[in-house]
Amino acid sequence: MANPEHLALLQQGVTTWNQWREKNSNLHPDLGNADLTGANLELYNLTNANLEQVNLAGADLRNALLKDAYLVAANLYMSDLIEADLQGACLQRATLAGADLYKSNIAMADLRQANLVGALLRRVNLVEATLAYANLTRANLFQANLHLTDLKGAILQEAILESASLIEANFEHAILIAAKMNKANARRANFKGANLYKAEMDGMDLRNALLDETHR
Repeated sequence: MANPEHLALLQQGVTTWNQWREKNSNLHPDLGNADLTGANLELYNLTNANLEQVNLAGADLRNALLKDAYLVAANLYMSDLIEADLQGACLQRATLAGADLYKSNIAMADLRQANLVGALLRRVNLVEATLAYANLTRANLFQANLHLTDLKGAILQEAILESASLIEANFEHAILIAAKMNKANARRANFKGANLYKAEMDGMDLRNALLDETHR
């Protein structure tokens, strides 16, 4: 359960909260299981915070600092995470369906088995992130950076990956049915066993990519 003192401070506004964080930089705020549906958390410093199973559906987290935050099984359905910093955050099994993460930094984050159906991930930084077995059906990853991203077994059916950087990304056994990957850079990417049926791949750079056992 959330720490009542931490929750009360959060509700006093961004200035009070961020000043408290600055003075108590060694503390890890505990907001686990809190109901923050629709909360305005724009610019909040939530670095290293415990947000396990928090309900943040529809919350405003624009430019929020969530670096190394613990968001396992958190509900971020339809939340606004534009330009948020989620570097190194743990988002295993989190719900981000319909969330807007435009230009957010999700490098090295753990999104295993996360629900990102219809999420807006345009121009996001997903370098070295883990999205194994995540559901990215119809997600928009236009011009996203997925260099060295692990997407093993991920569902990317009808996802938009046009002009994305997929260099050395791992798509082993991923489902890319009807995905749009036109002009994507997939040099040295691993597509072994991936399902590429009806995928659009015009102008795609596949130099030295592994395409063994793919389904097309």
